[in-house]
Amino acid sequence: MSSEMNTSRKLHQFIPLYGNTKVTFEVKDCEQAYLALSKIPKENNDMYEVVISGESNGKSFIKKKGNKCDVTEISTNVLLKCCEFLLSFENHLISISVKDLGKPFISHLATKSFELNFISIDCGDTGTWILSPLWFEKPIELVTPKESSYQFFRVNEDRRFHFEVRCSRDVQLALTKTPTVADPIYEIVIGGWRNRRSAIRKNRKKIVASVSTPGIVNENNFVEFWISFKNNTIVVSSREYKRRLFMVHRVDKLPDFLFLGVRTGSHATGTWKLYGK
Repeated sequence: MSSEMNTSRKLHQFIPLYGNTKVTFEVKDCEQAYLALSKIPKENNDMYEVVISGESNGKSFIKKKGNKCDVTEISTNVLLKCCEFLLSFENHLISISVKDLGKPFISHLATKSFELNFISIDCGDTGTWILSPLWFEKPIELVTPKESSYQFFRVNEDRRFHFEVRCSRDVQLALTKTPTVADPIYEIVIGGWRNRRSAIRKNRKKIVASVSTPGIVNENNFVEFWISFKNNTIVVSSREYKRRLFMVHRVDKLPDFLFLGVRTGSHATGTWKLYGK
């Protein structure tokens, strides 16, 4: 998986790491690189923030967002016109080094409860970044509480998403162009209407596909699903349900979706396992 884009810190664009503990990334044409390291794909006070400064007499630091005392800061002047970095997270130690130069130039010991599942990279209005391809080591476990907002993250380049979920009803996913609830958006509801029906909804209003799926999700056991959104077709399937491919919606032109959001409805808590492939 790789990404290159102009970035803005207004919206975190979280990328799932799927068990990777070492990640390389390249930045270009920026004065400061900003990373958000998080257990969940949304801004929170338990995530760690990393700033790599390329300014003269600048300061680089790693800090916990919700704790001003949990911080490591150093004076540094890393050239960010074109530079490749290695981020390492092992034994709860967050370390940043210039790739191939050996020893990290900054490290910080995170709390024992912290898990690094998602990363967001920002290089300001003029900079770009590239994240090196990732291996998919293990699924990410995620909990969506009742009445929660979508938790958005970048989708894989193959336009296919694989997950398991344990929930009594109302499993909801959103395909969007930005990490926000904004048109164009397609929402996929699995086990809605008290676990009786599933549907695909366009732009939060129009139901474009609906099918009877009694008992499709289970609050005691994980059920496995695939969501595909390529060739102008949205396909929802499950090996474990009686009809493997149980929902399809075809259009003339699907938007170029970059983000996927997950949540559960107002009457259900969901436990998810997110897979890279």
